[in-house]
Amino acid sequence: MTFYKTKQIVIPLILVLAFTGFFTGQTPQYVSGLSPFFSALGQLEAGVFHKAKETRFRNELAYDNRIREKIRLVIADYNTGLDDRSAVLIPEWILTESKKYGYDPLFLTALIITESSFYNWARSNRGAHGLMQLKRATAVALASETSLKWKGNHTLYSPRENIALGAYYLNKLVTRFGDLTLALEAYNQGPSRLSRFLRKGYLPQRYSNKVLKNYRKIRFQPI
Repeated sequence: MTFYKTKQIVIPLILVLAFTGFFTGQTPQYVSGLSPFFSALGQLEAGVFHKAKETRFRNELAYDNRIREKIRLVIADYNTGLDDRSAVLIPEWILTESKKYGYDPLFLTALIITESSFYNWARSNRGAHGLMQLKRATAVALASETSLKWKGNHTLYSPRENIALGAYYLNKLVTRFGDLTLALEAYNQGPSRLSRFLRKGYLPQRYSNKVLKNYRKIRFQPI
């Protein structure tokens, strides 16, 4: 083999070994890919997705802040019967429970307006209690299905727990009846009574229309 041919073989081999870190014992970051170009492309893509994730997070944070402020302004028009420290947390509790079930937080806000006008100590002549007007027997059953510990009147009149149970109950009714209008009427009438109405071919809509009217009003209300 001539020196020239040997040179043609050895030099490329040395370059390959150097490229792969043979002499240093260290593998370059890009060896896991096909080339430095593909490594750089992967890093670029990771950067793009990271930026997109950051942007989405910032957008969600900005949305949550706007919704909190809007709910706070809505509540300001009502007498909650609560001290300021508790009342100021209601928007956060509404937002938290809405995210669990995919509700628009303003929809849950509209439901509370319809049920109790945000008066925490509201009690109906049918024995429903609190912000979302839950009957004791219903609340006990709901608490047993969730992680909430039943503590009697404390649970009924705790705004956080009342909202949590009410949101869970509505979601349960949506699952059962497969329709938001029916779920709202069941929330108001009771599921058994609504089922009797439906068997007779009657669909009540007065309550659901009232909730949706309140929802539209606050949804398009400027901050």
